Amino acid sequence: MDIVMIKQEGCNPCTMFEPTAKKIAEEHSLGFRTVMDTELPENVKLPYFPFFFLYDNGEIKDQWGGTSDRKMVSVIKRNV
Repeated sequence: MDIVMIKQEGCNPCTMFEPTAKKIAEEHSLGFRTVMDTELPENVKLPYFPFFFLYDNGEIKDQWGGTSDRKMVSVIKRNV
């Protein structure tokens, strides 16, 4: 499983939360990568940043947004 973090240029919450998100992913033996919002297709509009997708074998298992480490751990535990 992998966590993909979608971030936006100049997004301070994205910059501040990225190390935490990466650490949580590592603690749960998950892959982690980031993607800039400018790399997304134009028809994909996310409600806020950072936004996360939990992938398993190329399939989206869950998605969420924000900078809550508790939320991130909850989503991981629910899906692993």
